[in-house]
Amino acid sequence: MKEVFKRFCESLKKQDEVNIIRDTKAVAVGIANFKTNNKKAVELAVIRLEKHCKSCIFSIDEPIPELRVEDKQISQLSGKTCGECGCVLSYKLRQSVKKCSRWEQ
Repeated sequence: MKEVFKRFCESLKKQDEVNIIRDTKAVAVGIANFKTNNKKAVELAVIRLEKHCKSCIFSIDEPIPELRVEDKQISQLSGKTCGECGCVLSYKLRQSVKKCSRWEQ
């Protein structure tokens, strides 16, 4: 857990304008939607994966094995992270609080 928190803090430092409340809420919403298998969030994640993340250079395999998340609903997201912001893609794509600059919606 310590490593996860450290990585989250490092990703916040990379932001030009840090809004801790928004960023924390985005992570919490993404995790909640992932854990509860929110149907609408899954549909949105599939669309974002196909339209944006599948071909994005920042969609990378999580380098730290202990931080890899298995996504049973969207297997293409299993073990993936955003190399730009450090977010777990299974969480990031399931929330709309903090949208990626590369998403059109």
